[in-house]
Amino acid sequence: MILGGCACYKKGVGSADVVQSIYIEPVKNSSLCPQTSGTLTAQLSKAIQWNTPLKLMGKNEAHTHLQVEIVDYFQKNSTYDPKDTSIVLSLSFRIVAECTLFDRKGHCLLERQRVEASMDLEKCSNFHSFRDQAIPQLMGRLARKIGALLINIW
Repeated sequence: MILGGCACYKKGVGSADVVQSIYIEPVKNSSLCPQTSGTLTAQLSKAIQWNTPLKLMGKNEAHTHLQVEIVDYFQKNSTYDPKDTSIVLSLSFRIVAECTLFDRKGHCLLERQRVEASMDLEKCSNFHSFRDQAIPQLMGRLARKIGALLINIW
């Protein structure tokens, strides 16, 4: 039998090493940007479901546990007149989170990995409404980057 040697070949890691599920702990927020932890938790759940092969599971059933903490938030706005925030020329946002991933035995697979997302908006007529609209988009970008990080560690 000439082709018999290839019958057991499988690409990738062995089935015992395959991580199939993840539990996402509620995101912690140590930054000065309010109301971002809930938004990032929701965006992270969507990003993992849509962009990774991992399944979301309960805390006791999952192969891995993900902890995310928002550690830095930066916002810069440029105006014609620093006293006038009604006409803003541009807004720049940057957010940084640290991700820690544990297996079900408590071994650390990823420790405090920093992930950053940024976003720029130009010619805003209402500073506050544009900021409120930008935060969910910024959290979505950060969530997709965290999802990509999870894929790349395996």
